[in-house]
Amino acid sequence: MRADLILDMTGKPGSRVSISDRFYEGLGYKLVELVYDDTPLRERAPDWPLALPANSLPEPDLETASRNEVVFAGGMMGEMVAQDMGESMGPVAPGGMMRDMNSMMGMMQAMNSSTAWFINGVAADEASHDMKPALTLERNKSHVIAMANATAWHHPIHLHGHSFRVISRNGQPTRNREWQDTVLISPREKVEIAFVADNSGDWMFHCHVLEH
Repeated sequence: MRADLILDMTGKPGSRVSISDRFYEGLGYKLVELVYDDTPLRERAPDWPLALPANSLPEPDLETASRNEVVFAGGMMGEMVAQDMGESMGPVAPGGMMRDMNSMMGMMQAMNSSTAWFINGVAADEASHDMKPALTLERNKSHVIAMANATAWHHPIHLHGHSFRVISRNGQPTRNREWQDTVLISPREKVEIAFVADNSGDWMFHCHVLEH
């Protein structure tokens, strides 16, 4: 995911500060090293105002919002089994992937032969990487997308063209209903986002891990 940071650099001239990624235990690595010049840029932090302008994004109306179910599935052979999915993810809306046994069987067969990733039981075409639209949303209306990660992998899910509020995780309301355009979904986690579809067009909705 992404964040804008303001750093108050108070280290000593000539010193260095490393920033590391330690998300996975035992697999940490250095992202960047900040190096202080021998001559400080200024003696003290500036007194510039740090308040951000008001957010102009339209607020989604959860009372009138449409509800859309999305299940992310797949991975290497053996990373997911049907029984595990059913127990941990629970039922999906009528007509969804859990109740479509044909989609389930096709998905499991594909997983047994290679790495495959699915959205609502549909995989991209291996030759062209084409996919039919996963969702079609009415313009200028509020929409909730309930996403379930039925895989053993973390997925940072990114929506082009819009920002959204993250409104719940595993059925529990989020504390800040934060605005994001990418939300990290843990294995077996359910996340709900809400937004107003005010930007017409065809927009990508995908995991930010390139090999996914």
